[in-house]
This record gives sequence, C-alpha cells and structure tokens, in this order.
Amino acid sequence: MSAALFLASGPFPWSGEWSAALSALLWGISHIIYARLRPPLSAPALNLGKNVFALLFFLIALVVMTGSIIPSGMSTKALLIFTASGFLGLAVCDTLLMRSLLDIGPQRMTLLFLTVPVLVALFAMLPPMGESQPWPAWVGMIICITGVSLAIVRRPEDTADPVRFRRGIRTGLMAALLQTVAILLARYGLAQDDAPLLDSAVVRMAAGTFGLILLGLYGGRVRLWAKEVVRRDAMPRLIVASLLGTFLGILLNQFGLKWSAHAGVATTLNSLMPIYLLPLSVLFLGERFGKREIIASFIAVGGIAMMFISS
Repeated sequence: MSAALFLASGPFPWSGEWSAALSALLWGISHIIYARLRPPLSAPALNLGKNVFALLFFLIALVVMTGSIIPSGMSTKALLIFTASGFLGLAVCDTLLMRSLLDIGPQRMTLLFLTVPVLVALFAMLPPMGESQPWPAWVGMIICITGVSLAIVRRPEDTADPVRFRRGIRTGLMAALLQTVAILLARYGLAQDDAPLLDSAVVRMAAGTFGLILLGLYGGRVRLWAKEVVRRDAMPRLIVASLLGTFLGILLNQFGLKWSAHAGVATTLNSLMPIYLLPLSVLFLGERFGKREIIASFIAVGGIAMMFISS
C-alpha cells in the first residue's frame, strides 16, 4: 500500500461507484453488529469502543502509508478545526447516534440520519461558504424529508416503549444536527490548506476518542465504559464492527468520492444504508417492516439522489 492509492484514478471501471455502494453496506453491517450485542452496551461505551479500535486501525494505516504515526501536512488552524469536528462528530454526535440506535433500531436511526445531507446543503448556503442550490436540489430535499417523516412515524402496532421511542427520535435528530456541524467544519478545514485526507481522518478520530474519554473522566464514568468495552462477548464484535464500518467504511467513502465520475452519484450510493438495512434487519434482528417503511426508505434515498445528481 502506498500514498499513490489515494491519488490515482480507480483501479477498474466503476471502482468509485462500487466503493461508495460498498461503504454504505459496511456501515449497515456494523450497525447490525452493534444492535445485536447482548446484553447491549451503553451508548457511550459503544461509541468509546468503536472510536478506540477505529483510531488504532487509522494509526496503523498512517504508519504504513507515510512512515510516521504523527499526522502532518496541515496548518495549526486546520488542526484546530479538525479537532473540533472530531469532538462534535465522533464523541458527542456518535454517542447520541448509538443511543438512538438502541432506542429505535438501526433502520429508523439511519433514515433520521439522511437529514444530514439536507442540513449540510442548507447550512452551506450561509457564510463563509455561501453555496447556492439549484431548484431540483430543493425538490430533492423536500422529497427526502417526506420519506424520513413517513418512516419514523410511530405505528399503532409498534410494541416499543413510547417514551423510549420518542427519546430515540429526539436523540437521532440531535445527532444529525451535530453531524452537520462536524461535516461543515471538516469541509472548511480541508479547504484551508488541502490537508491530506488520511491525516485529517486520524486527527478527527483522535479528537473524538480522547474527547469522549475526557467527558467520561469528568462524569466519573470512563471506568464503567471501559469495563463494558472489554467484556469478553463484546470486544471481538466491536473490533470487527470498527474495522468494517468506521475504518473501511470511511476509506471506501473517500475512494468513492475521488474515483467516481460524478460526486453526486457517489454521495447517493453512500446514502444507501437504509435500503441495505431493510433485509439485514429482518434477517439478523427479526424486525418486520410494513409497506410504508419500505416505500418511505426508497423515497428518502430518491430525494438524496435528486439533491446531489442535480447539483
């Protein structure tokens, strides 16, 4: 493996599109693994384990690719921006995301997270980015929000605790908002001095990991989280899920965006996780979905497709 892998065009035709689609599948599989942990870990412990193991994988990749364990090639300003992005996105946001997953399941949680591209597009219109959106993108946003709304409405036959259900929706939406801010910060940081993607990913992951540890130390909970992470029945699954979802998923996401002929197509394929989760949740979690959830999932992903392909 060499740094050229991040600079060259795809190794085979449609490699970018395949990478983007596979990244969404790996994210879906990792969420199934998290949801299948029995007894379940607390949301902060789940996030701590995911971040620690993923950071180790990224550091190994950084050493192999650059020969150094220290990220470089970025200004102090970019370093601070990536640190803030990692703390918000990987410490706070992902903890809320894991809590939402445990409360409402991976399918509804990922559909809630489809609001992130919509929020990013809206916030990117503000200074300092000042981006504009064509009218088909606005239509795509409305379609996406419609699909998400249809999917997350509680059905009369739902057996989940209504208090827990509402909490899952609330924390999922809060996570989506924080992820939006984290993405915008990362985009702004990358624009500062063309920081290397792998180095910036390591900085964000380190900030998310150590930020979560500091929050745990402040609340006196970090030892309890660590005990959950090293549980004999949990740690091997966390390692696999971190390798597949966080490490390989992020790398394939980057390859998809770099190698695809159209970034909009890659972004749409990266958003396919709710579609993958329909059969995965049925097979491995025993969930059952009615026509409304299935149709709503396709509507939401279709809205994302319209947003980015028209841009």
